[in-house]
Amino acid sequence: MAEQGTSQTQQIKDGFKKAMEDHAARVESAFVEMAKLEEKGLEQACAQLDEATRLTKVSLAYASELAAQWRKLVVDAARRTTDMVSGAGSH
Repeated sequence: MAEQGTSQTQQIKDGFKKAMEDHAARVESAFVEMAKLEEKGLEQACAQLDEATRLTKVSLAYASELAAQWRKLVVDAARRTTDMVSGAGSH
């Protein structure tokens, strides 16, 4: 009878050990998948940051070009006004 109890105890221990090993394998697998998702998320975040940086640079260049064109128009308008004023007074 004691032998049967020892055998059952061993079976319980073996079953518990297998359950714990299976659980550990599932946890490890879950963490591997989490790491993959984390890496993909980081890659996407970096790509979005790069794109935002590119768009910011393009926007700044465009704003600078608009400002330069605006300054040119103001100077041209001032010259034309000066030419009209000085031309009207000479006739």
